[in-house]
Formats: sequence, C-alpha cells, structure tokens
Amino acid sequence: MVARHVDKSASTASMADRKILPRSRLGGLPMVDMTIIYITANEMPNAWTEYQIDTLKKAAGEFPIISVSRKPINFGFNMLDTAPKSYWNIYAQLFRAAVISDTEYVAMAEDDVLYTKEHFNEFRPVANQVSYDRSRWSLFAWEKTPMYCLRNRVSNCSLIAPRKYLIDALSERLQKWPHGYPDDSKVGEVGRSIVEKNLEVSFRNMTEWYCINPIVQLNHVNGTDDRQKTKWKKHGQIKAWDIPFWGKAEDIVKIYENNY
Repeated sequence: MVARHVDKSASTASMADRKILPRSRLGGLPMVDMTIIYITANEMPNAWTEYQIDTLKKAAGEFPIISVSRKPINFGFNMLDTAPKSYWNIYAQLFRAAVISDTEYVAMAEDDVLYTKEHFNEFRPVANQVSYDRSRWSLFAWEKTPMYCLRNRVSNCSLIAPRKYLIDALSERLQKWPHGYPDDSKVGEVGRSIVEKNLEVSFRNMTEWYCINPIVQLNHVNGTDDRQKTKWKKHGQIKAWDIPFWGKAEDIVKIYENNY
C-alpha cells in the first residue's frame, strides 16, 4: 500500500437537517461498519443490469446499500438523481448518499463494474485517508476481440473511505463551487493531487491497495467519459484474455451485448 498526500487544511463544514438511515444489524452480531453507495444512470442494457446487481448483492453480503438512480429502482434505500449527467454530479450524488448513511465507512459502487466479496471486506483505510483498490481490470465493450487490461491510475469506482472524511472533502468541493466546476474533464477522485489543485481545495490523504480477487470495470459508449463515447480509451500495459475468478473477457462483454 502506498500512502499519498498530506492533509493540510481540512474543512469542517456542518451539515444541517441530516436524514439518518436505520442501522443494519447482523442478528445479534455488532453493526456492520460500511455502507455501499450504488450510483446508476439507468442506461445499461437490462441483461447486464440484472447480472451486475445480482453479482453486487452477493459481494455486498450484509452491508447496507444506498442506490442513487435516475429512475426508481428496488435496490437498497433508493434516492433519485435529477441533476444533469456529469462527473461533477457523480461526486455530488456520492455526497448526498454518504450524508444519510450512518456507518463508519462508505464504498462506491458503479453500474458498469463487477465487484467481489473480498473487495468490500479485505481492507479499511485509517480515519484520515481515502483508499482505492488497484486490483481493477478494465474491459472495452467495443472491441471485436475483448481483453482485460490494468490501467495505471486509481478510479472512483473502487473507493472505500471513512464516511466523515469523505463528507468533509466533498463538502469543501461543493461549497467552493456551488454551481459546479466549469471544466468537467478536470473533476476526479478525492486524494488525487492534480484534481484537488484544479478544484482549489485541500489535499486529502490517499492510499492504494490490492484485493486478492479483482474487480472488473466495463468501458462502454454510455459512459460519462467522452473517451468512451468516441471509443478512444487505450489499454494499459498489462493485458490478459482470461483472469482468475471472472474468466474470459469475451464472456463478460457478451453479457453486456445480451449474447450470452
């Protein structure tokens, strides 16, 4: 694990009128420590959505889920997103959901990512840092012969963070730019120094870790990133046709294409 950044001037903005969800209990066991925040634009094919949510439910186990969607869905505690689609809005919705959760940690879950149980259970960062699981294989749905690749960067889809620390970071962004940041291409992950420099907010501590069973991120033309719409994204240096746990890349893409 590699620690990044030094927390210089943490914002402590208070949140008024918080709505708190009931805590989830595992029978007589202690309360679970993390809430999974699932964000979707409701634009993925039905076959993929059914498979991805079923996979996420198995990976989540007893962790409570807050879903944020543009259409009502029956998945965890559902909140509606009515704001324009953008990177800025993803972080605004992440903030909304984190505020109403009441667990010590929150984890991000996106609708085009396949998650494993190990991803949600193996690691927790300390109270003053966010974390990203770098065991993340990417797929490009538009390729004739799909392959996995490892891209050398962190991704918000793999975020696990202390809830209060994340709320503080996102609150500072929203207060600094109440109408959103003017250049959406420069919006990005909490803890990335270039992003926080562009947004003119405090640098946040970040650590990276590697899960034993990886997550898989599907890149597709409905994604928020313009490079996906134009099919311009490039492979990382490490590639594979087949990986443990998930199997062949082409079989994952077939589910998205509803040809499985």
